Amino acid sequence: MQEILNLFSNLTVLNVEDEEGVRKSLSANLSFFFKEVYEAKDGEEALNLFFEKNPDVIFMDICIPKFDGLEVLKKIKDLHKKIPIVIVSAYSEQEYFLKAIELHICKFLIKPFSRDEFINTLKHIAQWMYEYTDNYRIKLQEDVFYEPNTSKIFHHQNVFTLTKKEKQVFEYLLRNKNRAVSFDELEIKLYNDVNDHKEALKAIVKQLRKKIPYKIIENVFGFGYQCVCL
Repeated sequence: MQEILNLFSNLTVLNVEDEEGVRKSLSANLSFFFKEVYEAKDGEEALNLFFEKNPDVIFMDICIPKFDGLEVLKKIKDLHKKIPIVIVSAYSEQEYFLKAIELHICKFLIKPFSRDEFINTLKHIAQWMYEYTDNYRIKLQEDVFYEPNTSKIFHHQNVFTLTKKEKQVFEYLLRNKNRAVSFDELEIKLYNDVNDHKEALKAIVKQLRKKIPYKIIENVFGFGYQCVCL
């Protein structure tokens, strides 16, 4: 349990559900694990919040007003293919679920669900995002591992501890590995304001590169950075 708490403690989640009682109940459970929970009651609000807040994880009912749930999923997945999305629904029509599977959904959680099913879903999300080993280490390259619970990089006999900002930057790049992430996207994720933090961000990456083997974080000229690992 504690390992899961640690993995999500710096992440945000979007909870999309049109029934207020169900939405508030799930948000209360999510708030024990995530740094912040955003709520949307329909597809239009979900898309607006997604683009405004850039959440790390999404829990969503597929039967929602205004925009069809599958339409919302497709718009999100077109931009962020690796974001973990959990479908939370009592809807049982096979064709609908098959269409959702085609959009590379992380997990289905059928209502009503038990506490164990909820915890197992969180474990599945963590595995989806980080592809960690049984001891909660992530293999970056041969003989290079990252341990998110302790913020440590293990490289041969060397051990490096990431600062809070280094951890935020590296884990965001890691969750979006092999995708170019823009300066603007990273700034919004880290600072959540309209000020220019590009130089501060470059300084963080520079320090990161002293702790992480060469070429794991690559420059994308004039755009941002990309995490390249296994």
